[in-house]
Amino acid sequence: MQADWKRDERSAWQLVAQAAVIVGAVLLVYLPAWRAGFVWDDEQLITANPLLRTFSGLIEIWSGGRTADYFPMTNTVFWIERHLFGENATGYHAINILLHGADAILVWLVLHRLQIPGARFAGLIFGIHPVHVESVAWTSELKNVLAMFFTLLSIFSFVGSNEHRQSRAAYIASLFFFALALLSKTQTVFVPIALLMCAWWRDRDSTSFRREAIRTGPFFVMAVVFGLITIWFQNRGIGEEEVVIGSFPRRLVNAGLAIWWYAGKVCLPTRLMAIYPRWRFDSPQLWEWFPLVVLVLLLGLTWHCRNRGTRGAFLALAYFIVALLPVIGFVRMAYLRSGTLVADHFQYFADVSLIAFVCSAVAMFARRARGEIRTAIAAIAILLIGMMGTYAWQRTKVFHDEESLWRDTLAKNPDAWQARARLEQYFFRQRKYSDAIEHLRRAVELKPELPENRNLLGLAYCRAERFEEGIAEYRKALELKESRASTAQSASVATIRTNLANALTIIGNNLSGSATEIPSEATRRYEEAIAQYEKALELEPNQPAIHRNLGLLLAHLGRFDEAEAHLRATLQIVPNEPTAQETLKEIEAQRP
Repeated sequence: MQADWKRDERSAWQLVAQAAVIVGAVLLVYLPAWRAGFVWDDEQLITANPLLRTFSGLIEIWSGGRTADYFPMTNTVFWIERHLFGENATGYHAINILLHGADAILVWLVLHRLQIPGARFAGLIFGIHPVHVESVAWTSELKNVLAMFFTLLSIFSFVGSNEHRQSRAAYIASLFFFALALLSKTQTVFVPIALLMCAWWRDRDSTSFRREAIRTGPFFVMAVVFGLITIWFQNRGIGEEEVVIGSFPRRLVNAGLAIWWYAGKVCLPTRLMAIYPRWRFDSPQLWEWFPLVVLVLLLGLTWHCRNRGTRGAFLALAYFIVALLPVIGFVRMAYLRSGTLVADHFQYFADVSLIAFVCSAVAMFARRARGEIRTAIAAIAILLIGMMGTYAWQRTKVFHDEESLWRDTLAKNPDAWQARARLEQYFFRQRKYSDAIEHLRRAVELKPELPENRNLLGLAYCRAERFEEGIAEYRKALELKESRASTAQSASVATIRTNLANALTIIGNNLSGSATEIPSEATRRYEEAIAQYEKALELEPNQPAIHRNLGLLLAHLGRFDEAEAHLRATLQIVPNEPTAQETLKEIEAQRP
């Protein structure tokens, strides 16, 4: 008995050491992320998200009233992180990295429980694979690493519910973890089918499989409910903006192409980028059906020969396809606004099966090989691990800041309009207005139907004192906004009108100069500015900046009674607004 205890203790220490190797490799690969900042959606989701600041915001996170997606578990973690770390990005990155390390260990444990060879090797590869960098080094993708954590716990518990006496507790735990996964990211709706696959893999008896299929019933109900909720949120967020996904035949063709594309990135992760080149969404040509046909034939062949050695290949391929189904273009997604169908973070959940298949094949071959061949396999594996880890480390550095991320993207995909728009905002904050204009002009050329980009371009022109060009962009932005009923009366229209009025006022001031009498052209600009301010106030009557700017202009024109009304409205909203107070005092001083 003492010998058995010592052997169990030694085995436990070996497991801890092996887990430490995986986590250590993850920490090493993602070392550059510890000093990285916030990029891309981090501003919207974290640094500028008002819901993360108060307890009432936490309640709104769960009610879903003002969130772009219904991922309350992820947003709750963001809420906690905001109160722990503020705007210090290091803490956010640390959580992502540690969760990814935990995911890598859970990959190993789930595959081991499914009795798949090479499970530990697969966990290591999952942890350092370069294509997963986007899911880990980009703070906003907490939803990926968190949802994966709960997904793997759900699968682990479900598979274990057949192995232990506490099967009911393990089953309930599996349901609970699946609910948390859905609340973290709804792409995990594929999990019920994955559970059926696990049951099919372990239980070859048809009676046992039918029993397991019945046990997955509640999982399917939860998946359908959350899937419909997500579709509703996505459609609400997109609104009437045109997001092209193509006809149903094109969607089928693109789905086949995307699955092969993702498989290629698992096997050969080269030229990774934040936004990939545009995909086609027109009617498919005959040759474009070929990848989908080959995929269906391959799936059918591995199923047909499942009892002759292709059972594992079928499972790997089927899981890979099922895990990607929510994100390969069958339904509208906000991400498709970029014009591309694929992204590195979309394949985070799917990669496990292909990685496991390759690693199990290597493990079985090495186990049967002779000594020198086994040594060669080990050497090749170590070399590949080193290459993957090095590329992942280099890829992590790209996510250090906005400039490095988008310069890397544009070096590989010059037509990525989102990259140019983000660079414009970065240069705008740096007051490098010429650089900002250069990138945003190209973004407008690539995506001319977006009024937001034209408004930003107008701002950049005006900051560079190119007011006429800025006014032209504001007018185009208003035209695009007002062409749709859903946006014609929005707060953003008030913002654009205010920007236009500000520019008109400045031009009027420049035309007037020090002249004793206001020139007719300046008067025309002033009158249009007043009209734009008033229209903006119809949409946003409690916006103090509009009242203030209109009051200042009216005071400049000597229309003191009207000016006073708007300046006092400003002070009712912002009691200590200094410009409004000073101008009111000047008006009082000029009155007899």
